[in-house]
Amino acid sequence: MSIKLEHILKRVQALPPLPTSAMRVIALTKNPATSVKDLETVIGQDPALTAGMLRQANSAYYGYARRISSLQDAIIMLGFQVIQGLAMVSAVAPLLKTKLAGYEIEQEGLWKHSMLTAMAAKRLCQHCKLPYGDVAFTAGLLHDIGKLIISIYVQEVGSYLLEKVSEAKFSYVELEEKVIGYNHATVGGFLAKTWNLPEDLVEAISHHHAPSNARYYVELASVVHVANGLVSTLGIGGGVDSFLNPLQQEALDRLALKESDLELLIADLGEFLVDPTLFG
Repeated sequence: MSIKLEHILKRVQALPPLPTSAMRVIALTKNPATSVKDLETVIGQDPALTAGMLRQANSAYYGYARRISSLQDAIIMLGFQVIQGLAMVSAVAPLLKTKLAGYEIEQEGLWKHSMLTAMAAKRLCQHCKLPYGDVAFTAGLLHDIGKLIISIYVQEVGSYLLEKVSEAKFSYVELEEKVIGYNHATVGGFLAKTWNLPEDLVEAISHHHAPSNARYYVELASVVHVANGLVSTLGIGGGVDSFLNPLQQEALDRLALKESDLELLIADLGEFLVDPTLFG
């Protein structure tokens, strides 16, 4: 069934661009000359973006004792890097809430899986004392965006993929590559490039199932790989392939993670699942 690259790229380009307001916020947070007032002005012009950010800022995930009721408070208390992540959450939420028949993902399933993977990636960075938790959050959020593109092809060959993966010779993502010509991680990297995202995010998305293949950001790709694996064990929205792409021992060793560490991280994630505001 091997699909030509041009067909994949056409489908990538057919996806709607990210909302202008969210992209302006992301650009501002990267500029050291940006002030709190600059960000507040841009975010305040988009009521949906404002509401989404305040809702997330008040979720149990961020754990503030008092309610954050204004944009200014949110920006000051959360910081520019977190605001950048929240802007990306707002930008991609409509896409990730789509039902994907090929992967047997229900409406909003991919959204929940992606959000939880984002939080797992950031928590993993905290656990391992890595300094890029906010970047890992965004990478985790976007790791499965390639599924938006190739779900239609998976729908055609899904039964064949499941039959072959049961023979235990290849993981599901390896079979995507062999049968379709591209896997969802690689295609996600194409989409990230189309959105002009930085190279660290492109690599983490492209190699989240094979971190060792990343050129420069192997550790970040390993964080997303492990975070995705942890969330998949909880059975949250990952799709038919959730249990068919095993965690790589090499990635666990790179992050010096033992089984007890993984159990602790899974317990942390379980606490977030009871927060009704988290997936709003």
